Amino acid sequence: MRTASLRVPIRWHAALVALCAACSHVAPSTVPTVFTRCTISDLGPVDSSWREVRASGFTFCVPPSWLPGRPALDSLDSRVWKGDGASVTWDVGHPRSIRVSDTRVISRRVVVVGGTTPPPADPAPPNRWPQSCSQPRNTSFMIDSVVLVVTQAACRGSWTITAWSTAPAIYVQGEAHSPDAAKALNAMMVTIRFAPSGP
Repeated sequence: MRTASLRVPIRWHAALVALCAACSHVAPSTVPTVFTRCTISDLGPVDSSWREVRASGFTFCVPPSWLPGRPALDSLDSRVWKGDGASVTWDVGHPRSIRVSDTRVISRRVVVVGGTTPPPADPAPPNRWPQSCSQPRNTSFMIDSVVLVVTQAACRGSWTITAWSTAPAIYVQGEAHSPDAAKALNAMMVTIRFAPSGP
């Protein structure tokens, strides 16, 4: 009888030790030791204090106060960045918020200005009625021989701004909670640059 009563405290003690061991490991740092400066400057608020984010096949820049939201993978930077009332995520493929039918309805006008990239239009204004959402607006422009579409929508005090391409299939999607944060997201979208394609 005494042996059975000792087994229960031993099991609890073993479970407690295992739990402490599992929780005591050091989590990987989400902040890299060295940030790469943004090579694009004099484009709206973008300057050399901004940080370059290395994504899969492309780069873009974020303001200096922004920090990675997740650990980086391999030689690429974090897929999530946060700061100043907004966040941005990058990935390959198509964003869930852009329907397949939307990829066929790209603006007929593609803006190309002698070596410079024009910024997308100002963010969609917030709606007077919080229950209504604006229709998404598309602005297309050419970067490194790739047509990049910036889709903007405002809904209930939030702005969703997505820069996406079908070839290569990539996207950078941000959400902002103020007009100033939405303008910062627009500035980020025009810093996207594509890696040179193979020989």
